[in-house]
Amino acid sequence: MKNQRGATLIEILVTVLVLAVGLLGLGATQMVSLKNGNNANVTYFATLAAYDIAERMRINPLGVENGAYDATDVDGNQTPKSCVSGICSTLELAAMDLYEWGQTLSANLPEGKGTIAIDDGEATITVNWTEQHTGENYGKSTGGAEEKSFEMVAEL
Repeated sequence: MKNQRGATLIEILVTVLVLAVGLLGLGATQMVSLKNGNNANVTYFATLAAYDIAERMRINPLGVENGAYDATDVDGNQTPKSCVSGICSTLELAAMDLYEWGQTLSANLPEGKGTIAIDDGEATITVNWTEQHTGENYGKSTGGAEEKSFEMVAEL
C-alpha cells in the first residue's frame, strides 16, 4: 500500500491536462466555424447587392444608355437623391439607384464598395469588402482582414 500512495493524484492531473487541451481545441474550432459562417453570410449579401443593382438598371434602360450607371467607388458617400415627391428623369432615377445601392453596401458590408462598368449591353458589377481572415496566417502579424470581391456580368 505504501508504494501506491499519490498515484491517483497524478492520474487526475493528466486527465485534467488532456481535458483542457481538448477544450481549447474545441474553442478554436468553434471560433473558426463562426468566422467562416459570417464570411459566407457577407458573401451572400454581396451577391444579393449585385443582383439588386442589375435589376435596377434593367428597370431604367434609358439611364443605362445615357451612361448614368457607369460608376466607380459607390460607397455610400454619394449625394442623396429622392424621387418620391415627384416625377424623376432617367438620370435622376439612376442617381437615386446608385445612392441607395451605396447606402446598402456601406451599411451591410464591412468597408463595402461597388463599381459598375457598362459595355455593349453588358454590365460588369463588382462588389468589394473586407473579410475576416481564417487562413494560414491567422493570428500572426500578417493575418487579419483581407480584401474580397464579387464580380457579376449581367446582360441588360
